[in-house]
Parts: sequence; C-alpha cells; structure tokens
Amino acid sequence: MKKEEFPTFLNQKPAIIFGRTGRELLILAIGLALGYLSWLDISPSLTGSQILTDAIKIIIAAILVAAAAVVAFIKIATRPLEEWALAWIFYSIIPKVFIYMPAEESSILPETQGEGKEREKVRMSNDDDDDDDDE
Repeated sequence: MKKEEFPTFLNQKPAIIFGRTGRELLILAIGLALGYLSWLDISPSLTGSQILTDAIKIIIAAILVAAAAVVAFIKIATRPLEEWALAWIFYSIIPKVFIYMPAEESSILPETQGEGKEREKVRMSNDDDDDDDDE
C-alpha cells in the first residue's frame, strides 16, 4: 500500500531571515526607510545648534522605527495590528443609523399608481366574501 504524506504546519508562516516572516521584515524595512527619509528631510528645516538638531532627528527617526516594530510584532487576538486598523477604518466609514423615508405621492411612478387602487378593490371584495361565509 502506498504511503501518503500530509503537509503539516500549515498555519505557520515561513521564516526568511533571523526567524522573522516576510510581513514582519517588510514592515520593519518600511519603518527604517521612513526613519532615514525623515532624518534627511528634517535637516534643512531645523536651525540652531547641531546637537539639538541631531537630537530632534534621532527622536523622530526612533519614533518611526519603534512604531513600525510595534505594528510588525504585536498581535491582538492572533490578528496583526494592520488588520485591526482596516477593520476600524471600515467601521468608521459605514453608516450607523439607517432612516426609512417613505416615498412621497408625487415621486410614485404613474404606471404603478393604478395598481394600488386595483389591489384595494380586490382586498375589499375578499373582505366581502369573507363576511358572506361567516353568515
């Protein structure tokens, strides 16, 4: 009898470098790139002492890299933070209250106006027939 092999560890993500998944590495790379770009772009806009300018650049770059690390590594209820962010965005976009507004008489199509009268006649005749059966 032929022996079949079944794949295991289907729910695990493959590690690429340093035991990190591709998603984590991509988010960290984006955070590092944003930190580096902020380092370069903040230099011309700041004036003053060189030490103070470098300290501000280090703080801003570190905040961006730390935010990327938080998004890459922290999961809530086994879901990454970017999924929670998308869920919150979709929740905030959709309407929360639905209001029913009946159509006005003037907005009813002319070809459907007669149907209501016909239905009322049929309903009245059915009521008359029901009254005759009761006697």
